[in-house]
Amino acid sequence: MRERNKYWNSPEKEAVLLYGPLPSLAANTSGTKGKIDPLCVRVVDPSLFTVPYCEALVGALEEAGAEVKLVGRPPRKGETRPRIPFEPRFYRRSDTLSRRIGKPGMALKALEHCLDATSFALSALPKGAIAHFQWLPFPLADSVALRLCRRRGPVVVTVHDTKPFNGTPTSKLQLHGFTAALGLADRLIVHTWTGLEHLVASGLDRARIRCIPHGPLGGFEDVPPPPETGPMTLVAFGKIRHYKGIDVLIEALAALSREERKALKVIVAGEPMMDIAPLQARVAATGLGGTIEWRLGHLGEETMRDLFTEAGGFVFPYREIEASGVLFLVQGLGRWMIASRLGAFAETISDGESGRLVAAEDVPALTEALRECVRFRPRPSGAVSVQGWDDIAEATLATYREALLQWQATHRGKAASA
Repeated sequence: MRERNKYWNSPEKEAVLLYGPLPSLAANTSGTKGKIDPLCVRVVDPSLFTVPYCEALVGALEEAGAEVKLVGRPPRKGETRPRIPFEPRFYRRSDTLSRRIGKPGMALKALEHCLDATSFALSALPKGAIAHFQWLPFPLADSVALRLCRRRGPVVVTVHDTKPFNGTPTSKLQLHGFTAALGLADRLIVHTWTGLEHLVASGLDRARIRCIPHGPLGGFEDVPPPPETGPMTLVAFGKIRHYKGIDVLIEALAALSREERKALKVIVAGEPMMDIAPLQARVAATGLGGTIEWRLGHLGEETMRDLFTEAGGFVFPYREIEASGVLFLVQGLGRWMIASRLGAFAETISDGESGRLVAAEDVPALTEALRECVRFRPRPSGAVSVQGWDDIAEATLATYREALLQWQATHRGKAASA
């Protein structure tokens, strides 16, 4: 049994997650006494940003009795098809084209998004089904789709990042209308209490927001314990974006002495989503070529397994974050973690026990956390606090039923007044 999230049983959880309170999971939405209807759910992740999360969520919801399907784009070359019920409905023509020809391709992808989102709402969403959007990549177009979806059933949106794309969108159009689009949902789900407060501060209705933690992302339980000899290896992995603070990490490493650097190896692994030439130039200028190793490109499952086997710890020097999929991918590996005191990092890592938390963009503090690795080669004395998927599915289903009952009442009222 994984340790329950330290906030899960808090008074805030009673006031926010159970705000209402939520209806019973055994509630009958058909009106037929003694019969429990399975919920029909379409989980929508157009760009497949969070496949491991969606696989875990859909699997848990299915085990709890719901009829669930993931809807997104076709898998790209080298990617594995999601291992859950899956329907590729988005970007079937433009996805590979947009990656080859840049801005013209992105414009075509935006147009296809408008068409695909509308088509999903009009023809692919069963009557009475819950449309559970994981991302709203084009809020102005998504607002239209959400309105159309609500004609057929309730809409739930999980807000993985309360600041869209953590401030690094491909296009500024991905920012316009974001809060207004969220306001159309029957229920919003966030993973952290700070995320909830951010949404409330933006003007969204607290009564419609549920805080349901992110769950563990497994598949690497057979990775051996961390190496005990040689330089301590720290890994920063995932798609390389500005908000992930690799430049901050470089400056913190540069502040270490020559001898301290020799005792550390830092692997930066992942697909660059920004120009990394300035970062590589800075590594060369500060003499960190023997400390930092770049492993650039898509990280498949076996590549990650090899990477995690090498890791003595992980470092997440982020500028912005709510819930980090990479954190929940490695939380069970028994490695020391250095992370910014933000979002899920702050709410799941126990400072000094499962890792070290530092202020975002605080180079001296990050340097001290790295120096601690040099001197003590720390190992976690406590587990990262993570909620299990059974509880997450229970809370998510309860949120669905609450949204469905409210949607049904609203539509019955409209029908009666017509």
